[in-house]
Amino acid sequence: MNRVARSLLPHAIRPRRILAGPLRGVWLVASWHDYPAGLTGRTERPLLGWFASHVNTGETWLDIGAHYGYTAFALARLVGPPGRVFTFEPVPATAGCVDQGRVLNRFDQVTVLPFGLGAPDTIETRRLPLTRGMADTTLRPADGSASVLVALARFDWLWPRVCGGNPAIHGVKIDVQGMEIETLAGMTGALARWRPKVVVELHAGVSRERLLALMREAGYSEHAVAVDPVRGEDAPLFLDDRSYAFDPA
Repeated sequence: MNRVARSLLPHAIRPRRILAGPLRGVWLVASWHDYPAGLTGRTERPLLGWFASHVNTGETWLDIGAHYGYTAFALARLVGPPGRVFTFEPVPATAGCVDQGRVLNRFDQVTVLPFGLGAPDTIETRRLPLTRGMADTTLRPADGSASVLVALARFDWLWPRVCGGNPAIHGVKIDVQGMEIETLAGMTGALARWRPKVVVELHAGVSRERLLALMREAGYSEHAVAVDPVRGEDAPLFLDDRSYAFDPA
């Protein structure tokens, strides 16, 4: 959306129902300024279609990079009350919005964790660029631009402390605005043990070579499948702002 047009949209964050699309009627606590594509139901259509084919009732899924909870709530519908969705959102205020949406939608199967995932030994804090309610390391903010102090945790350290005694993982969605390498580096142990389905959205500046090396280290094939494929025989793999699914080797 054009930046000028977006600036004219309401900034008030409050509960609103999604107007159309696969999640029509689901509550999101967000603003029109921050998330018009989510509130109109226009966003993430290929990813939600992939979920529909790969997520099963009763499974445990990780939603890493929740923003206002759009994909977390899509996963919650698919795993149903017997399943679990652990959703990670590093911006504290946005994580609070996701939790409010969880309550409004009666998604008791969703657990909201106000952490970003990275590769510290345990937990660290870091100040990151902030835009439209999300931390985005792909931005290069000028002096005075918005930022937010967030808590980052290594997943392999955190998971035993929050999984409720049931550490099995069936699927992982990662959309972390440039922190893909750090996130994967901190969870290779869990990926190697549980071998879940993994779908990652790639962003500008992220080393594809390093990402593929981490996936191989965790026991995955580097032959990823584009969730939103580009037509044409010569279409390159691993484009920015597109999601790719990885299967265990």
